[in-house]
Amino acid sequence: MDKELIGLIVKSKKGRDIGKYYIIERVIDPYHVALIDGQKFDFKRQKRKNRKHLCIITKAEEEIIQGIMNQEERCLKNIIRRLALEAKEV
Repeated sequence: MDKELIGLIVKSKKGRDIGKYYIIERVIDPYHVALIDGQKFDFKRQKRKNRKHLCIITKAEEEIIQGIMNQEERCLKNIIRRLALEAKEV
């Protein structure tokens, strides 16, 4: 189940970051996930967020998911681009 959450594009619905988009990088425990946005939060520093404070939007492309699993730095540009596109659509 935890592998299925990696790569989901989510939107924050609680907290001071309300309305921001992130991608789930990993599951910390049954209640919390680590989020990245490619800018402030990357593979070295993730945002920890309660799962019930997130709204799942869609799943990222397979290329981005593989980049997250391998923690490839070049994947961050694709993440930034994808989250910007998602923010414009909504």
